[in-house]
Amino acid sequence: MNLQIIVRKNFDDVDLIVKSGTAVPVECSFGSKSVVDGLQMDHHGEMSHLESVAIRAYRDFFGRNADRPFIVNHIDADNTFAIAAMGGLLPHPDNKYAERLPENLRAVWQKDVSALAETIATVDTDPIGRDILSMPFGEVLVTWNAMYGNGAEDELSALAAIQGWRWLLTNRNAVPFIKMAAELENSRAANALLDLRERGEKFGAVMLINGSRVFGFNEWYQRRDDEDCPEHIDGWDNPVVISLVENAGNITIGCPNQRVAEKLFGLGGLKNVFARLNTVFGLSGNDGFGGREVIGGSPRGRVMTQDELRLTARTVDQMIV
Repeated sequence: MNLQIIVRKNFDDVDLIVKSGTAVPVECSFGSKSVVDGLQMDHHGEMSHLESVAIRAYRDFFGRNADRPFIVNHIDADNTFAIAAMGGLLPHPDNKYAERLPENLRAVWQKDVSALAETIATVDTDPIGRDILSMPFGEVLVTWNAMYGNGAEDELSALAAIQGWRWLLTNRNAVPFIKMAAELENSRAANALLDLRERGEKFGAVMLINGSRVFGFNEWYQRRDDEDCPEHIDGWDNPVVISLVENAGNITIGCPNQRVAEKLFGLGGLKNVFARLNTVFGLSGNDGFGGREVIGGSPRGRVMTQDELRLTARTVDQMIV
């Protein structure tokens, strides 16, 4: 098949392309706004009430949209898996390509990997306290992250990331890479704790990770062993964390779960924080801070300064109820 990907970072560019019917948008969220077509392939901002795009694409739209390009504004596990599913590139009980294969290969291409879609969705929306390697297809997700979750966001990188799902799920030569990725995941967790010790700083009630080398919110929240309920603020040493990523320069803000986020910031959790930050920074809803109730951050592609990090932390700290 001739899979085509368009990557655009500007809301107006994406909106114009989608309205023309040229391409299918997948996770094209900009701050609190989402650009969608009839499939509504997003689950951030105003679309956060919907299931993950990975789940819906694999379950509801497998092989349905291989005739038009897809458009994204970033590259991650969730949207690339969804595109691979909608393009019919993954193993699936209804995969038509498998009908032309020998029986042994047909079994590979017709296996059900919906559990991987579920794992991707869980890690994307509710990752805290999850042992990814013990989740269904968790080692595949960890391998994909190690090989393709490197921050590159152009058309070639998107195509490689989409092909990565097909390769990892159908090629026996992927096994050594999967084993190596499990080792890398253990290393990531250790480095996250190192970031907390070496680069963590309390700013009022907020934990700042200034120059994080890995994505480590799962480790940074620090669950308290002496507190029974994870939905209590007191169940965590750091119930709200702000990270400035060392290489990319973007700010990510997170809380361990929705109950904690809403106890800190009211109904809607961090969505209230993103709206306030957009006012403080003079940004609009489609090019500003955005995300879900429990995690999100600064505009995609914008490099944030130390002063902006401090202003973000001060604003978030002042909003805590």
